Amino acid sequence: MIDIQCVTNEQAEILDQIWACETEDDILELREAMDPGQWQTLDLLIEAIALAMLDDKVHSEVDCTEARNILDNFG
Repeated sequence: MIDIQCVTNEQAEILDQIWACETEDDILELREAMDPGQWQTLDLLIEAIALAMLDDKVHSEVDCTEARNILDNFG
């Protein structure tokens, strides 16, 4: 189970809409139906979901060298 904490009400609503999507095409349709001002939030939440999924698979820091290198670019 994916747990994303500290989200706003708007982000929680978008997450609910993401969970309702069954395919990548559904996500694209959701994006097109949204206000363009929300696209960045949608993209960030999708990235958070992807990172949470990876986090469930990583058992030690050795498993996440590539992810660490990517995250270091944000610092």
